[in-house]
Amino acid sequence: MQKHWRSIVGLTIATIALFACLYFALGKTIASRLPSRVCMPSYEIGLICYSQSKLLSKGKTVAIATRPDGKVLASTRQKTIQLWDLQTHQPLFSLQGHQDWVSAIAFSPDGKLLASASLDRTVRLWDLNTGTLLGVLLTGRVTCLSFSPDGRTLATGSRMEKWADGSLSRLGVQFWDVSTRQWVDRLGDQPVVAIAFSPNGKLLAAGNRKVQVWRLSEQVAGQSSEPQLLHTVNSGDLAALAFTRDGEALLTGSSLIKLWEIQSGRLLYTFSSGASDLAISPDGVTFVTGTGGTVQLWQFDPTQMLGILRGSWHSSVSVEFALEGQAIVTSSSDGIRLWQSSRL
Repeated sequence: MQKHWRSIVGLTIATIALFACLYFALGKTIASRLPSRVCMPSYEIGLICYSQSKLLSKGKTVAIATRPDGKVLASTRQKTIQLWDLQTHQPLFSLQGHQDWVSAIAFSPDGKLLASASLDRTVRLWDLNTGTLLGVLLTGRVTCLSFSPDGRTLATGSRMEKWADGSLSRLGVQFWDVSTRQWVDRLGDQPVVAIAFSPNGKLLAAGNRKVQVWRLSEQVAGQSSEPQLLHTVNSGDLAALAFTRDGEALLTGSSLIKLWEIQSGRLLYTFSSGASDLAISPDGVTFVTGTGGTVQLWQFDPTQMLGILRGSWHSSVSVEFALEGQAIVTSSSDGIRLWQSSRL
């Protein structure tokens, strides 16, 4: 009997060792097949290329956001928010105060404020000039955030209505007045995975399994118009979305990446890959996606994939452009990586 168990243990160890060898061999094979350099066109600075990345942090990161000028990065780890100088690659300062994990962050358009959502059922507004807390919004649990282009309104949403511990989140997109910290209005009645304002602030896109595009209310001759649902598009189970820089199209990420025309709501193009996160370059020519553990770089016109970078071996990645489009930031369970470009 003892010999039998020794044989089983020996076989188990040998099997584990074999799989480990196969994993690392496969990893090296995949890594060798990924290009050492990926190049993207830019209207302003010509061709820019990304090659080796710099590891800023080894800690598991839940969310990242770059300041509108692309020089500062905010990242979250458990209850703490860390600010980074992307030009020097050094940490600046941290923001603490949440009582549970931080789930989402967003910079205001002028870069002076940071909004942070947490599982502690609050959204906090921070003054980034001083690092001090400006106010607390009693939002319930929130998993996505977006400032309006004029910075006056904060839109929040939650991907879940009822959590495992019995907590409830507000359905639809919730609107908050940034100056007064008060709730203003609600749009829709479904869980929300992602939110985006159009560049001119007149439209809002949000969704879960499908994406709704709304024309927001406006003040005309002292009268406020009602929000108008323009389109509902079949994005699939939504992971991320963004308006193009000209505001004429909407990019959605799910099991497939899709591009939609805003005016008609029709599908313009379906890309040959999915995305768990996406970001459009500042000049609007290209975009990047987090797809599994890779970063895929794409061009809008002509539509084509430009290349793939390895962001993580262990988890999906979040992506952001930085430094005026000359850098890409990724975060995952492996930490935070900065991919800086070189010009050709």
